[in-house]
Amino acid sequence: MKKIVASLALGLAGVVAGTVWLSSPSDSARKIPGQGVTASRPGAPAKGPIEASGLKVFYSKYGKYQLSVDAAGSNGASHKITVLKPTADAVVEKAYLMAASINQYVIPNGGITLNGQAVSWFSSAFNTMNGTPSFMNNVLGDVTGIVADKVNPAAPGKLTFTLVEGSTNNIDGETLVVVFKVPSMADKHTVALMFGAQQTAGDRFELSLANPINPKRDGARADMGLGISFGYQPTQASVDSWQYSLITVNGQRISTEAGGQDDGIPLDGVDGALITTGGAGDKRNNPADPFSISGGPLADDEYYNLLPFIKKTDTVIRVDTSNPSGNDNIYFAWFDLSADAEVNKDTDGDGLLDSWEETGLDYDGDGKVDVTLPGANKLHKDIYIAYAWMAKGSGESKSHQPGTDVLDAVTQAFANAPVSNPDGLTGITMHWKKLVAVPHVDNIDVDFVDFDTIMNPLVSVAERKIYHRMLNGHMYGGGTSSGISRGIPASDFVETLGGWSSNPGTFKQRAGTIMHELGHNLGLHHGGIDDVNYKPNHLSIMSYLNQMDWLLKDGKALLDYDRQDLKDLNEFSLSEKAGLDVVGGDDSSIVSYGVRWNSSGTRYQKTTGANKNIDWNQNATIDAGTVAVDINGDSAGSTLRGRFVEWDNIIYDGGDVGASGGAKQKKIPLRPNALVELNFETYKKMHNIK
Repeated sequence: MKKIVASLALGLAGVVAGTVWLSSPSDSARKIPGQGVTASRPGAPAKGPIEASGLKVFYSKYGKYQLSVDAAGSNGASHKITVLKPTADAVVEKAYLMAASINQYVIPNGGITLNGQAVSWFSSAFNTMNGTPSFMNNVLGDVTGIVADKVNPAAPGKLTFTLVEGSTNNIDGETLVVVFKVPSMADKHTVALMFGAQQTAGDRFELSLANPINPKRDGARADMGLGISFGYQPTQASVDSWQYSLITVNGQRISTEAGGQDDGIPLDGVDGALITTGGAGDKRNNPADPFSISGGPLADDEYYNLLPFIKKTDTVIRVDTSNPSGNDNIYFAWFDLSADAEVNKDTDGDGLLDSWEETGLDYDGDGKVDVTLPGANKLHKDIYIAYAWMAKGSGESKSHQPGTDVLDAVTQAFANAPVSNPDGLTGITMHWKKLVAVPHVDNIDVDFVDFDTIMNPLVSVAERKIYHRMLNGHMYGGGTSSGISRGIPASDFVETLGGWSSNPGTFKQRAGTIMHELGHNLGLHHGGIDDVNYKPNHLSIMSYLNQMDWLLKDGKALLDYDRQDLKDLNEFSLSEKAGLDVVGGDDSSIVSYGVRWNSSGTRYQKTTGANKNIDWNQNATIDAGTVAVDINGDSAGSTLRGRFVEWDNIIYDGGDVGASGGAKQKKIPLRPNALVELNFETYKKMHNIK
């Protein structure tokens, strides 16, 4: 099966995005910074950060707060970054440092120092440059202690900090944001900070105001700043090299030339110093011509005044961003509003904004609801799926429509999920939108071109902000694969059991496969924390051991994702007496579970009591010592990693779904075998079916 080749490239008529070097170009050939891949790839994005799925709010406060924001970048031994202390009584509430790399370099803990102190990261995200997987690595760290020790005793004014990068040519620069509590402020403000990796196809930030902001009132404020790396803008504009992002507020363009390197090396511009963040030293004046793309790196300083674009009756401000050149990395956004406000308010955390769940989605911002969300509850997580199915083909007795029993099984599995909600109840509510039967096609392509041809007319662009799209088809890619998701995470998937002897699949096969592929949409992998399949310590429908026959529990089949925090298994030193171990030592939660493992392509199982006495080597004896057995069938001894509770790691807004969903479905670069799915031949071998 072909691996899906991913790309986040997005073209715009009349604009040429710039060359993507697939091998190392010569220095003379590579004349344009911010475009292309060098030969140096010192990092390895094998684990940890996730791919671009938009910016998320990580800090928000309403009160007497004020922000200081600055960015800096260079390829020198060090560089300076600024904090502006506003008043004598201002006290540092929080301080955060962000950084962004290039060349697939993963910024390690301690890879950057601030005033000589190593910075550790608590959040990170990869972003893709014109189809180059994980080209940027964005990281976020808490530096409150480092900053407060210097700033709090100081007088008001400008203070400088020194940054040192461990791999300066591979790090474009840093942003330092400080939240001050200022008792002497006359009015209360909302300050909100967002971090992540913007999908180049587009993001929306929706600001919900408890009370409207009158833009003509003295002291009114609605400010926004963006942090962008790897965006090069030459002093002499050239359409062939121009990189830019578009900013629109309530349907009105505010800028067409966001990005650039004005906080790095603004005039020359070199990789490793392409950074900008609206803040210190910048002005609230918006670009004079919102449609210009020829002003140079200093024409837009990424500091925006939103007041000209709102009315005194507005309770929602919508900010849309996109990057047509496909190579700007928007990793940060900040807001300062003279009102009690929420940015992308999503009380239950299901990726669907509260305003959508209460009154529906106004996708185009014209004041009219484009999509309603039947049954939505802003206090309880919801997932919406719109599905179409293929009519029966020649020689088939049934169509590929899933029965209500199949969908009900998935619905019940999510309702039983150990996921908390603001309403005090657990579980996730599934909503299914039945579309229509579509003409039978024996085989669809793996790149989702056929999928889009079938599904795009059935689910509008606006509806894709709400609905995952499922196609119940016959086969894809010329093989018997059971299904495939568009990515991890994503919002499109197919279920294809037409090549199986049970065509279109048994009840358990269909429910298991639908929940498996939906799991990929929700950010889940075949091995929990990684893509290593057939792990005994991965009690999930995401493992091929359980996809078709479900889990073993209480002597019955259980449709579920992994809810257990299980220890690693070392295949060189397995304790048959101990079996599977729960982190913390209390194995009572898995006493009623069974366990399966895969040796030499054959599946074995113990139907209950996974917590002890597992005959890993199948010698009909529970060995007293340890044994060495390949229990996941990959013919390579290793430590099979556990420690991943899947229900706690659901990504609800993958692909098009949610406020950060792209204007068109993105494909995410994945690790090898991440989406090589279970086929009928493998299933037969595991079950000794001839």
